[in-house]
Amino acid sequence: MVDNNAEGRSSGINADRGRDYDRRTFLKTATAGAGLASIAGCLGGGGGDGVTLGAMYIRSGFASLYGEEAERGFELAVDEINDNGGIDGDDVEIIVRDTEADSNTAMQQMTSLVEEENVDGLFGLDSSGIAKNVAPRVAQYQLPLMITHAATPFVTSPEGEHEESVGNDYVFRCSNTVAHDMYGAARVASELDATEWATIGPDYAFGYETWDYFQAFAEGLGVDAEFTAEQFPALETNDYAPYISSILDAEPDAVVTPLWGSDLTTFLGQAENAGWFDQIDHTLISVGMGTDLPADGDPIPEGARASTRYDPFVPDSEENTTFRETYVEEYDTLPTYNAEGAYRAVYLYKEAIESTGGTDADDLVDEFTGMDHSGPVGEYAFNEETNQATVASIWGEVSYSDEWESNVLEPVDRFDAAPEDVRGALEGSDLPAGI
Repeated sequence: MVDNNAEGRSSGINADRGRDYDRRTFLKTATAGAGLASIAGCLGGGGGDGVTLGAMYIRSGFASLYGEEAERGFELAVDEINDNGGIDGDDVEIIVRDTEADSNTAMQQMTSLVEEENVDGLFGLDSSGIAKNVAPRVAQYQLPLMITHAATPFVTSPEGEHEESVGNDYVFRCSNTVAHDMYGAARVASELDATEWATIGPDYAFGYETWDYFQAFAEGLGVDAEFTAEQFPALETNDYAPYISSILDAEPDAVVTPLWGSDLTTFLGQAENAGWFDQIDHTLISVGMGTDLPADGDPIPEGARASTRYDPFVPDSEENTTFRETYVEEYDTLPTYNAEGAYRAVYLYKEAIESTGGTDADDLVDEFTGMDHSGPVGEYAFNEETNQATVASIWGEVSYSDEWESNVLEPVDRFDAAPEDVRGALEGSDLPAGI
């Protein structure tokens, strides 16, 4: 979601939307051109006892909470798996590295995990900017990466579909995307008494893509909406006053914001003091449920609408209930979507390794491609063309639960963002679905 070396606003797209992209052909060409084909077969695949996976998350700085929560999730999975016989009898170990919300650091950490630690597979990433930079290198290494958080559609849009698309055979994502999220946001918007919309989002790919996709879906779904103002403050902004004033001066009925981490809590406190929630009828916070109630800063006001990539109460299934109860018992707090995504990634590797009978990277990639799976988030499958999981878009109203001492969503709207529906809603735009 964040990259301190992030690229600017996406340029226009001239995609042949009906083209059948040969992703394997691209992979062979890219790998040979990079001169890494000769070493790719020597990397990964274990080389020792047990199964070793490499995890890459933000573990320091303004968004370190995301890494902490992911670590809780994958540690819980490791404990469960190893206590119950491991993966085909072998213990699983996770080597976790800090991306520091920086592309260069993330690349160095991935290189170390692959070349020095000889991991069998990779998972993680919180940053859209980092994910877009890392994905081509993953293809060169020919080692699977399961993205659990970063939401840009361009990492699951096959290379060649658009000039910024970097999707390839080795990159998968088990969480939902900006496209999922904004499809749901437009569905929510269609039910609101609001016609004039604005945005305030972070000044990098994630902020711009969120606004672009929201506008495209609003148009594609026939939402009566005008787009009146946009503000993109830098990451780790301390003073949001000028951005808040600019939005309030435009007098929109509603605002969609993808601010996140400590930036979101800082903004919420200053917006509250400026009378934001008195003057603006509806605020849609697209990553509002990404963390538990903030330890510092201001929580989301009750009644605001927020999205999540996993809800601890939806679906009401035995698998989700068991995960929630086990997590609460271990950590004394509700699981967040980053915790659930990391937890599920380890189980995805477990299923793939046991199904193929080993850790050969190409075998794992073939197993992940089109795989059906279930987890706390529910049942889903990976689209064979994009390697994106067919998960739902979840939005709801924020309320505080005394029982759980946390913000929760109640009621919850779960929109099944089927690939054909999402692509259909984007038909008139130049944006790839990546689903």
